[in-house]
Amino acid sequence: MRNSKKVDSQKPPDSFSEPQSPAGKNLQIIRKKRGFTQKGLAKYLGMTRAAVTSYETGRSRLTDTVLAAFCGALQVSADEILGLQKEPVPGFNRKWIKRLKIVEGLPPSIKKHILRALDDLIKANTRLSIFDDE
Repeated sequence: MRNSKKVDSQKPPDSFSEPQSPAGKNLQIIRKKRGFTQKGLAKYLGMTRAAVTSYETGRSRLTDTVLAAFCGALQVSADEILGLQKEPVPGFNRKWIKRLKIVEGLPPSIKKHILRALDDLIKANTRLSIFDDE
């Protein structure tokens, strides 16, 4: 007698589905820390949102070229994405970078005022003295 159990052709059996890879999970965490959506990162890299999802879930394997592209876009090392580095390299959120680029293009007198205001805010809200060596 034949096995009459129906198999859904759209979804593989649970035994064949792969758990999210460590690299994929790290990629997702880093992407979110950097302020990217899947769609935004995909657009930046010239790929589809589905492709980013596929790398994050482990359905697609990261090739050297794709890994290098993600590293460049997210400003991290391959070791961090692959989980080989114990402590993540600190990086700037994309929103901070965007603002810093705008400030960099302002006239020197305005930049001086912005830096003074930023220094005052930092001094008022931290116990760390980053200004001792000035």
